[in-house]
This record gives sequence, C-alpha cells and structure tokens, in this order.
Amino acid sequence: MHILKAGGILMYVILFFGMIGLYAAIERFFYFALKERNNYSKLPTEVKHLLGKGDIKEAIVFLNNNKSSTSTVLKEILVYGYKENKESLSSLEEKGKEKAIEQIKYLERNMWLISMAAHTSPLLGLLGTVTGMIKAFQSISVHGTGDAGILALGISEALYTTAGGLIVAIPCMILYNYFNKKIDIIISDIEKTSTEMLNCFRD
Repeated sequence: MHILKAGGILMYVILFFGMIGLYAAIERFFYFALKERNNYSKLPTEVKHLLGKGDIKEAIVFLNNNKSSTSTVLKEILVYGYKENKESLSSLEEKGKEKAIEQIKYLERNMWLISMAAHTSPLLGLLGTVTGMIKAFQSISVHGTGDAGILALGISEALYTTAGGLIVAIPCMILYNYFNKKIDIIISDIEKTSTEMLNCFRD
C-alpha cells in the first residue's frame, strides 16, 4: 500500500492493468490446459484405419471424444461430408477452413487484454516518470534545493511508476508470446491433420 501511495494515482492505474493481464492469463492457462491439451500433431492411426474401411460414422465418434480444436475441425469435415453427402474434396476443404477460422476465435480470446496490459503499463510508467520529475523540479523552483524531502517525493514517484509499469509489462509480454506460440502450433496442427485426412479420400 505504501508503494501505491508513493507512486501516485498512476500506480493504481498500472495495478488495474496488471489485474486485467492477470485475469486474461489465468483464463488462457485454464483454456489451453483443459481444452487444448490433446491436440493432434498428425492424424490418429485409428481415424486412418476407420476411413480406410469407409466407416466415417465411427471416425466421427472417435474424434468427438476429444474436444481440442484439431479434433473439432476434423470432425466437422467428416460430419459435413457424411450428413450433406459431399464427396467433393474442395467443398470438404472449404468447410475445414471455415471451422478452423471459427476455432481461431476461441484460441485468441482475451489475448488482446494481455497485449493491452503489456503495451500500456510501461507507457503509464513513463508518464509517471515524467509527472514525478515535473513535481520534483516544481518543488525545487518553489523551495529551492534545501528541502530534500519534498524533492525526494517527486523522484520516488517517478521511480515507483517506472518500476510498476515494467513489473506488469514484462510478464504480460512473456505470457503473450508464450500463448501466441501455442496458438501457432495448434493452427499448424489443424492444417497438417486436415490435409492428411483429405489425402485419405484421394487414395
């Protein structure tokens, strides 16, 4: 609490952005841990075997047991082909792309909040530095250099806000890049497995 008071009102704003970033990061951790832990990096041999036998319905049941984005896209392609009786590979491929775009929306949910916290916090810290130094120089112009306590208040506000902004921004930036990398891997897995499954129909 002392640090918040010493940093001035901007420290409370930085804390607010830190809480936003923390909320978004925790939500993303749980999402990837619970929903995306079993993504396929290649088409499961069970699905290949079922498709080889022409048993699309059983392949759909198998994929339905996994709620990951990759499995969801693969299942959607098969359901579309099975229910709509679509045999054209181009139509199946388009359906897969449509579903993949829909899944990306879930993968990237709340990522903008982490990005906002990462980019806004250091700017707020810099603003606090400027306002703190202005206060310090104003105290010098009014009281001279004799009152070190008043001068120290302005300087401490500048340093506290700078440190606060960086403390929020650095972990948010690390987490943003970490989650972005996970999203890239999942999207790559969707593309690879979808292509691999469509190739089963070409054989």
